[in-house]
Amino acid sequence: MLSGKSWVFREADREAAGRIARQAGISAFLAQILAARGLKDAEEVKRFLNPSIDGLHDPFLMKDMDKAVLRISEAVKNGERIIIYGDYDVDGITGTSVLYSFLRRLGADAGYYIPDRLDEGYGLSVGALEGIISGGAKLVITVDCGITALEEAGYAVENGAGLIITDHHEPKENLPEAHAVVNPLRPDCGYPFKELAGVGVVYKLVHAMCKKLGLGEIYNDYLDLVALGTVADVVPLTGENRIIVKNGIPKIENTGNLGLKTLAGSCGIAGKPVTTWVIGFVIAPRINAAGRVGDAGRGVKLFTTQSREEADAIAAQLNDENRFRQETELEIYRQAVDSVDSTVDLEREKVIVIEGNDWHQGIIGIVASRITEKYYRPCILISTADGIGKGSGRSIEGFNLFKALEHCGSLLDRYGGHELAAGLSLRQENIDEFRRMINRYADSAMKKSGLIQKVRIDARLHGGDVSVDSARQLELLAPFGIGNPTPVFAYEGLKVVESRAVGDNRHLKLKLEDNGNVMDAIAFNMGNLAGEFENSDVLDAACSLEINAWNGIEKVQLNIRDIRPGESALKEDRFYVSLDACVGKHGLKSGAVLSRLPQGKDCGEEMSIGGVMEETGAAGRRTAILVNSLEGLESVEKNIIKYSPGIKKDFKICYTDFVDDGLDIITVIVNPDLKGIDFGTFDTVVFWGAWPFKGYFHKLWNSIGGRKVLCGFKDRPEAGFDGIIPERHDLAAFYRYIKANCGPSFRIKDIFSFARRLSGNRKISMNYFKVRRCLDILEEIGVLKQEAEGEYGVYVRLCSRSGKANLEDSPTFRSLRSLKRGTG
Repeated sequence: MLSGKSWVFREADREAAGRIARQAGISAFLAQILAARGLKDAEEVKRFLNPSIDGLHDPFLMKDMDKAVLRISEAVKNGERIIIYGDYDVDGITGTSVLYSFLRRLGADAGYYIPDRLDEGYGLSVGALEGIISGGAKLVITVDCGITALEEAGYAVENGAGLIITDHHEPKENLPEAHAVVNPLRPDCGYPFKELAGVGVVYKLVHAMCKKLGLGEIYNDYLDLVALGTVADVVPLTGENRIIVKNGIPKIENTGNLGLKTLAGSCGIAGKPVTTWVIGFVIAPRINAAGRVGDAGRGVKLFTTQSREEADAIAAQLNDENRFRQETELEIYRQAVDSVDSTVDLEREKVIVIEGNDWHQGIIGIVASRITEKYYRPCILISTADGIGKGSGRSIEGFNLFKALEHCGSLLDRYGGHELAAGLSLRQENIDEFRRMINRYADSAMKKSGLIQKVRIDARLHGGDVSVDSARQLELLAPFGIGNPTPVFAYEGLKVVESRAVGDNRHLKLKLEDNGNVMDAIAFNMGNLAGEFENSDVLDAACSLEINAWNGIEKVQLNIRDIRPGESALKEDRFYVSLDACVGKHGLKSGAVLSRLPQGKDCGEEMSIGGVMEETGAAGRRTAILVNSLEGLESVEKNIIKYSPGIKKDFKICYTDFVDDGLDIITVIVNPDLKGIDFGTFDTVVFWGAWPFKGYFHKLWNSIGGRKVLCGFKDRPEAGFDGIIPERHDLAAFYRYIKANCGPSFRIKDIFSFARRLSGNRKISMNYFKVRRCLDILEEIGVLKQEAEGEYGVYVRLCSRSGKANLEDSPTFRSLRSLKRGTG
């Protein structure tokens, strides 16, 4: 059931969250999320929640912007032929459409050129420039490409064409020779925001032109397309990108762009709210389809046409091609997964590099993204034909794919891109060596821990936070995307009420209970887990809140991102397993709860656990704290947090066994093993909490030498027995349950889950340790036979009996009863 993902909790400053809530006039629920994301005061919060166009930076802060504006203005004034050379993805198509529409609005002699993805590949090419220049172009302006095109830029300049590059990809060491290179990522550019999409750079260029020519704010007429391209290019939705998208989405919903309005209508979202999800998964794939499986230039035609008939025809074509893209993508994905599973050693290879004969080059990038998501590895898919491989790659957090390709540049014919996505071409004979080289680079650049996917948690969720009102408040944080993800919460201690697979068994539908409140939950692409859950299982969920409307009724639904066994339940499970291992056999026959300290030993100072924490933390003494009760364990954890917050990172909890790594100041050992633990490395040993098994305690006490601090025991002698001694009514309920529900012979695959089901069904307190004792007792009186199966399972056969069984015939039952009475 474990995904292997790591939950990373953002540490919210409670004081800052409270201050933000008061000063900004927002709820504490919303304030804690904003504080966790680094917002420090009310003014920052107000700017974040209400990002204004007025907050955009002066476009002339961008290097070479003044040169670009001057050259374009001259070309427009002089009637020179201008060709916009755009990329074939949504970013390039929208950027080209914006610049083309604007230049035509100025009366320029403008045209555009979008290269064919399959025949020409990414970026500028000498062949395309030759045709453009011979066709009379005096100025070429790139959109979303060109920053690494050194040779191609030189060709344009040598052949008398002016060249302006606008791009947002990573530059190489040298910049292309051009009249202007407008890219916030160029090393000498001081522009304050570096994460603009290609269409964002174009938007800044148009903004600068408007300022220079005194055209007012007509640059904002294009915000719908700018927001669309920004979201589609998956750039961080922070800073200026947040301003663009927050203000651009309402324009998409009420767009005056005929082509965009027609496309929205054709895919069924006209008149509906637009979100970043709608843009990324409904609108953008259809635009991308134009370049992936056909002529990308149709995307520009769609967004610049004034003909309804042309818009309808292009929108219909894009919908058809998107369906073809989906089918082709699925087939390549299946082949790619088969290849990974059969040929890639995931223990050894950090970067997945696989090749396929004649895979559709326009689609392998999408598949690479899905492979990266499935295996959480950087992935490069390479399509081979006629001895040439053309690849597309996607990366994970912490691994810069562009730098990795730069390291392997000697094997590549071409490459380009940025940290998380890149493209390349190489000779097929070099693919194997490329695979080895990029993995050697990954070994040096990325630790194995980097391959553990992180789930970033904004806050812990409590029952009172789950409401339609809370979900509505979260909408204020939109638009969501990279850099500003949908808030994710840790919701702990949820009990499973119902679990089933839905959507062709791809997704998991759950009903979860928290203190009597039952909630719906959906876990997309986790349908394989449907059989993993039993009713009454306890789990923790990393989830977001969303509103689900059905028949006019709005309810909150949990959208689950990850699931793990409930931490509180896991703690109990670990405790009872270790208790069973260490005292289940050693302590049952010698008992009475320990109510006073042993005599005749140098016990050191008797003190409170708080005193121990303060003394240990101040002196830096290495201390072992030994506990034998769940109550004692919880007390220790609370006091470590309370008294020694600075030591928290230097303490660990061990169950039964202990391996000394010499790193921790405080080591809590739960139910320590009677053998094999060397306490000589500790300055202080502390016994804490209730120790119900006196014989076990004395054996452990006598095995420890050196100075000790012995804390006082609980006043309630029976405290240590809470939850571990089965009473007569427990045994009766246990027997009735297995007889009614399990049949004459059955397997308990997981005693933990079985105990929770039994507790819920019979309204009794049951756990691993008590189930083990119940089985032992009932076996001793001839009611059943048991055989261990696996680490936490057991096979049980009920025995036929003629007479009534007597619990007094069980040595285990008698010992447990004597222990509790204090007579053992």
